[in-house]
Formats: sequence, structure tokens, C-alpha cells
Amino acid sequence: MTLRAERRAEFTLWLVAILAVAANLRPAITSLPPLVDQIAAAYGLSAAAAGALTTLPVLCMGVFAPAAAPLSRRFGDTTVLAASVGVIGLGAAARAVETVPALYGGTVLAGIGIAVAGTLLPAVVRARMPDRIGPVTGQYTAVLIAGGFVGAATIEPLREALRLSPQGALALWAIPAIAAFLIWLAQARTPGRPAPVTSASFPWRSGAAWLGTLFLGMQSLLFYSALAWLAAGYIEDGMSTEGGGVLLGIFMATQVVTALALPALAHRTGGDVRPWIVLAVGLTTIGLFLVAVAPLTGTVAPWIWAGLIGLGMGGTLSLTLVVVTRLAPEPGQAAAYTGMAFFGGYLLAALGPVAAGSLRDLTGEFAPVFGTLAGLGVVTLAIGLRSATLAQRHGR
Repeated sequence: MTLRAERRAEFTLWLVAILAVAANLRPAITSLPPLVDQIAAAYGLSAAAAGALTTLPVLCMGVFAPAAAPLSRRFGDTTVLAASVGVIGLGAAARAVETVPALYGGTVLAGIGIAVAGTLLPAVVRARMPDRIGPVTGQYTAVLIAGGFVGAATIEPLREALRLSPQGALALWAIPAIAAFLIWLAQARTPGRPAPVTSASFPWRSGAAWLGTLFLGMQSLLFYSALAWLAAGYIEDGMSTEGGGVLLGIFMATQVVTALALPALAHRTGGDVRPWIVLAVGLTTIGLFLVAVAPLTGTVAPWIWAGLIGLGMGGTLSLTLVVVTRLAPEPGQAAAYTGMAFFGGYLLAALGPVAAGSLRDLTGEFAPVFGTLAGLGVVTLAIGLRSATLAQRHGR
């Protein structure tokens, strides 16, 4: 085998392993909402207690992100990624035990695995594929989003087809996690280039790191706020529950397109992500503004606005990950930079749905909510462009 063929084979193996992890970063979360009413009825859970099942993994994604860098420094990135997807599988499997402690404990375990794996993945891409950061980030982000969509869309049909209890159905997501664990276990035993030494300390004094954290946080705040209230707002305006589900399906499915396409386009046009950030955040902001001022203009308006927001959100997420990864001056610092961004960013994002709901209660309607989110979209654009400018300098 020639040296070029060997490098191509090595690249393919790493790409398959990375995509296998990405496919497991959302289904354990997105499969919960379709079953939450059945679970709440089975165990007599309050609305707040049931809602915590969705909130807990998001909080874990922030709280446990700092653990990724020191673990990687101590044990190596491949070993830690293998362990983290194993923890996701263990958490998913634990939910098959039909008790409330197993339900919540398994959800927290899955959230911890998602936090560590999601934080390390951008750093692994930079370390192992330094000349393909944009395209590979786009590919794994698209798989991540698609995994979330599949988790939400298939969980109830699978439960009915296999005649499972709600918790038994949630445990099905242990299967792809175990597959990813085996892939990474093999990868950890495969000789290859050593990973750069990983910095375990957060770059608290770095202005660039703070900008990246704010960019990720604002992007995630917009996403989770829209996810929580887009369908609810239209249902309140008279749309059927089924229509609301289709609306969310469009919102999530369109994200895959730009998550995959925009980093690849940026790579092909010289690597400057700033024009594509303008496009992605601009689409999100315009869509949110149109929901605020013209939610029901014509029969197809809701679907078009949801598609615009989704196209913007998908591209913004993948470009944000590219920017945060490039902000680190050295590959060995990438895990610390992404860990700080995930820690601060997801804690900020967790406030979004709550604040949006409070604004809805205060004003009595959803127009001010989406108008405010559109305004935050403008702020996100400014932060993103400044972050990308600094990342561009580090890239040189």
C-alpha cells in the first residue's frame, strides 16, 4: 500500500469513528419529549419533574464539559472518547429499568457522556485532520443534527412496533452507543500519530476564548428557545398538534443541509467563514423576525419561516464549532477552548427557554418573544464575526 493510500485509509477510519460518536450526541435527549407524557402518567410526575428529564442532559453538557480536557490529558483522546460513548450507552440502557431513580440516573449518565464526547470531538478533528477542519466539522454536525431528528421521529413508532414500555424504548439508544464504543475501542488500540499534549486548564484570561464562549452560548440560546416555543406559539394561534410536529420536523430537517454545506463551502472558498456566518445568522434572524411580525401571512408562511430558521441554525452551529476550534492557538489547547465554550455556552443556553416563557407570560403573546430573539440574532452576528476574525488570524 502506498503512503497516500495509507493516509487515505487512516483518514477514513478517523472519519467513521468521529461520525459514530456524533450520531450518539442527541438521540438520548430528543427521544424523551415524544414519550414524556406517557412517562409522567406512568409515574405520576409533575410537569416540572417531567420537564427536568429534557433539561438535565443540557445542563450536564455544560457542567461536565470541563472534565474533557483533563481526562484527555491523563488518558488520551481516543480512550476518553471510547469511555464517553460507553457511558452514553450505559445511561441509555439503565433507563430500561422501570423505576424513577433509573430513569433520572440513566438520563444524567447519558448527559455526562454526551458532555465529554461533544467537548472532545472538535479538538480531535483539529488534531487528527488539521487541513480538513471545516468539511469534517460540517459532516459530523450534520450527523449530530440528523441523529437528533431520528431520535425524535422514530421513538414512538419503534415503541409501538416492538411493543415496549416508554422506558424500554428509550433504552434502544444504547445499541448505536455500544457500536460507537466498539469502534473507538478499536481505534484506541490502532497505532497512529500521537495526539498533541492537551492543556487541561481553561483559558480564562483569553478574550478570544470568551468570544467563542459567547458565540456558542448565543447560538445555543437561540436554538433551544426556538425548539421550545416555535411549535407552541403556532399551536396557540390555532395550528393542530400534528401541524406543530410537522413544523418542528421542518425546523430540524433543514438544519442538516446547511450544517453540512456551509463549512464545506467555506473550505473551498479559502477557509474564511465570515461571509457564511453572515448568511447563516442572517437567515436565522430574518426567520425569527418574520415569525414575530407576520406569523400567519399566507397558508405556507409558517413552514417557510420554520425552514429559514432551520437553515440558519444548522449552518450557525457547524460554523460556531469551526470557529471555537480554530480560536485555540495550538491543537493541544483546542479541548480546553471547546470545554470552556461548552461550559459557559450551554449554561447560558439553558436560560433561553425559561426566559422566553417568562416573557410570554408577561406579555400574553409570542410576538415579543420572537422579536426579542431576532434582536439577539443581530447581537449573535456581531459576536460571531469578531470571533471568526480572531480565528482567521490564528489559522494563519
